Amino acid sequence: MKRIDVTEESFNNVTNILATIAKPFHVRKGEYLQRAGVPATQVHWLASGVARSGFFNREGVEVTLRFYREGESATTLTDLIAGETGQPAVQFLIAETPIHGFTLDWKLASELREQNEGMQQYHLHIAIHGLQALAQHAYNHGETSAQERLAAFREEYPGLEARISQRAVASYLGITPQYMSRLRREAEMASGEPARQP
Repeated sequence: MKRIDVTEESFNNVTNILATIAKPFHVRKGEYLQRAGVPATQVHWLASGVARSGFFNREGVEVTLRFYREGESATTLTDLIAGETGQPAVQFLIAETPIHGFTLDWKLASELREQNEGMQQYHLHIAIHGLQALAQHAYNHGETSAQERLAAFREEYPGLEARISQRAVASYLGITPQYMSRLRREAEMASGEPARQP
């Protein structure tokens, strides 16, 4: 609620509406929630665990766009919209840890949203939060040093670094895992504290 700036009443209202179409799901670490190249039709709400979204660039290099945690919908909105006409998803969603949650059929959720003004406002807050996060990530990636990007990651996703692989963090920062190790060693030497475990 704090992350997307909505009231508890709004959160509970939307949760109760969506509960009518929610189906429980579980995936293991490394399993895909959404594959690139396949039309996206499902929203994944995470009760526990961490998911990561990204894509493969022209050179075949994996680029991480963001992470999703407990209480968030792991969703690539542009892919869901494209999926309405059968177009394949550009992004993937993958489990960085074991995940328990609920899937929601995008078409059914959209129909419910059209009927409820409170739900429309709620999802507007989610969309704005997602756009702000992606814009900040794009700025950090293009205008800051690797050290600054790591600091920004730790501020945006407190505690997440210890839960996911060093490779995933490096992909998000746009650096190699080897350089990520070097950044951690430098931070350890500067602070006199042990480096965070991958």
